[in-house]
Amino acid sequence: MVGSALEEESPAPLGIFAEWAAAARLGVKELVHFYTALVGEGIGLFKVAPGFARELFRSGVYGSDLTFRKLPYRRELADLARLRAWNPDWVFREDFDPRDWLIVFLHGYIDNTGADRVAYKLARLGYQVYLVRYPFLQSVRRTAVGLMEVLETIQHREHGKRIVPIGHSLGGFIWDHLLLHRPEMVERHRMPLYISMGSPRFGTLPAYLGFGRSAREMRPGSALVLDHLKRQYPAHLEVYPFISRFDIFVLPIETALLKQGINYVFSETGHLAQVTRNETVRAIEEIMASPRHVLEARAARRPFRPSVLTWRLGKLPKSALERLGIAGILDYVLDGAEPPDFAVRIVHHDVRSGRLPLLRRG
Repeated sequence: MVGSALEEESPAPLGIFAEWAAAARLGVKELVHFYTALVGEGIGLFKVAPGFARELFRSGVYGSDLTFRKLPYRRELADLARLRAWNPDWVFREDFDPRDWLIVFLHGYIDNTGADRVAYKLARLGYQVYLVRYPFLQSVRRTAVGLMEVLETIQHREHGKRIVPIGHSLGGFIWDHLLLHRPEMVERHRMPLYISMGSPRFGTLPAYLGFGRSAREMRPGSALVLDHLKRQYPAHLEVYPFISRFDIFVLPIETALLKQGINYVFSETGHLAQVTRNETVRAIEEIMASPRHVLEARAARRPFRPSVLTWRLGKLPKSALERLGIAGILDYVLDGAEPPDFAVRIVHHDVRSGRLPLLRRG
């Protein structure tokens, strides 16, 4: 009797040990990802520095007007028939054609130089990319009005082509404002999809440290943020938010999540690295080329595990959360006993493992 009782109780310590071992492995993995993201931010800063300096020399530190230009691109790589022949295992969108699709790229806060390497890399792959440079301190509303005029000019130059809006950080916040307030723009410019990269739809805490009208509008709980949250994107517009798990400028990171759309979560990428890394380019290419049902099959629908910061913020009194303006963010991702499901596509840096399919060219 005593022996059998001991035998029944013996698995308990092993179970506790296994739990501690699993927690230790997870902690080490998170530290490795954080270190990779931190190093990647430094490398990203180093990579954008030459373009930043070149633009400063050519057009100054802060332009007073909204300007745009089309990047040189490799026309020979934009041939759809060749892409299909080179990638027989791919399933392409029925309406996808790099010769007829235009990417309009908006930079983020402070980066007023158009030094976003992702845009240049897409152009080298054969995509047509327009870079829009805008005064990042002015209000989001005013910039969105100027962006409407730019789109009209581009559409006049590139008659009949489809526009794909992509924005990084504040750039995505500006696209949000335009698409949420002027949904007819989606139909007018035949926009098939929208990609926001590290854009704080609920606002971000670091905006309290920023200056200018745009920074005030990106604060959690601002009038503009609350206005955006009351609106929805057009139902037929595909939305793909990019979220970095170690993003120090979008805090908490859940502010970039969307229930409408497929959330691309980068496991080892920071905020600045999103506009420099090849993984971002490949994710954009996958989204543009692949049908919606294929992208949905590659994603997993599950509750988003809150970050450590979000978990700690959730312990604050309700009054403190309301003063910070983040009560709505926590309610969004921690909705009752059963958190809501999000469509999540994890992007690791080890893209050679086949986690992120690529288009081959020759």
